[in-house]
Amino acid sequence: MNFYGIDFLEKQSNINDYLKYFLIFGSLVVLILVFSLYLRHRINTKYRDLSIIFSLTLLFALGVQFSDYQMNKTKHSQSSQMVNFIKGISKQENRNLNEIYANATQFSDGIIVKIDDKFYKVSLSADQNSYTLTETYLINTNVIYIK
Repeated sequence: MNFYGIDFLEKQSNINDYLKYFLIFGSLVVLILVFSLYLRHRINTKYRDLSIIFSLTLLFALGVQFSDYQMNKTKHSQSSQMVNFIKGISKQENRNLNEIYANATQFSDGIIVKIDDKFYKVSLSADQNSYTLTETYLINTNVIYIK
């Protein structure tokens, strides 16, 4: 079972998002380059074909990015809620931020939080404005702490 520290939660970035942005930007740059070569050499059709290929690649990447937009927006929102939640527990329990770990990167009901040497289950209210910490025990004691 993995438990994540505040440093990991704050610096969490999705490499897939950066890869998609790189693909979109790269395709756009290559499309502009190939299209300008096509306009210069109208007789040579390979530049026209390359511009069509990169146009389709760009459209595909934009379509994938658009379909993932809502899912990523929710995910990033829950990740930032998790950071604020850990900071709130730190204030209430008068603990150092580096002493608190959570078993999830996204804020949700039923996550497990480690404060000092004890584990607590988080029960959220229906409106997610309040929570209850209930001491819990782990069956699997193989815990990996990711800072």
